[in-house]
Amino acid sequence: MTHPLQTTFATAAGEAAWEEGLRDLFERRELAEAERQLRRALIATGGEMMDLCRRTSIARVEITGWEELVEAISLHEGAPITGATVGMGNESDRAFEKGKLHRPFMMLGLYTDEAWNWSSAAAQDALEQCRTECPAWAGQDEDIEAFLEIEGLDELNTALIHHKQRHFLREPDEAAPAPLRYVEYVLGCWWRALRFHQAVAVQLDRHALGATIPVISGLIDMRPEVVSVHWPIVREVPLAEPAAQDDDEDEGTEDDLPALTRFNLIQRGRLVLDEAEVPSSIALRRRIEADEAQAIEGVVEAPGLMKRLLSR
Repeated sequence: MTHPLQTTFATAAGEAAWEEGLRDLFERRELAEAERQLRRALIATGGEMMDLCRRTSIARVEITGWEELVEAISLHEGAPITGATVGMGNESDRAFEKGKLHRPFMMLGLYTDEAWNWSSAAAQDALEQCRTECPAWAGQDEDIEAFLEIEGLDELNTALIHHKQRHFLREPDEAAPAPLRYVEYVLGCWWRALRFHQAVAVQLDRHALGATIPVISGLIDMRPEVVSVHWPIVREVPLAEPAAQDDDEDEGTEDDLPALTRFNLIQRGRLVLDEAEVPSSIALRRRIEADEAQAIEGVVEAPGLMKRLLSR
């Protein structure tokens, strides 16, 4: 049976429209809805990519070095840090290295209001800067020694680097269904991006950096070059209560995700993984794997978006 996205991707315009819908969710940090859409599309493929993405759960993807980053910012002398960019990418020669796992690298940019007026800007202002050829803060990052690494994406990242159908050449006057393998590749790329942005969001929820300093996360020369704008929450109205639990769900675990679900960082739902698969140190995220169902729909940006944001 033909996957719905094979028909959608039959034309470049159809694929671009589908990606634009997802891009909007990522930019607004509606990551739970993005996951719901991607999950349903992956389930419909029923192949190896679906299994690989399922194994790449949010409980397995972790950014290390964040606590040291918070400390380095607090010890910074001079004008206070008021904004940050976090990027993830692959070394350009990785495609030629067979037989081993490839871990993405991470890049960090820390800025003061001398680079751009982060303190008084709104999330939309930052997003508009991201869409320009050269954001106002580019090349003006502070020299602070802090290093981040991301764990848990190696297997998926390697599979995408060596995927056999990374391109789909369409004839101008034809609208033949896209190959299923190409659809799987596109979904895998978006799933990798999703887990990266969610990992940033989790760290921001845990540590003080997210309470005061806005962060823009994005991918560096890696498909899709999509950003998420993580802006400090101004609680002008009471937070909405979490959705009611099903009667048969384990009561007493509602507080496992006190902020993540309310701020659209992850989905609520039954845990699909076996308990033994979940590291005990990640109790905060025990209820993260979502119910496997429901909808889907998404412009490819100019290359080098995060490279421009982080350029020196």
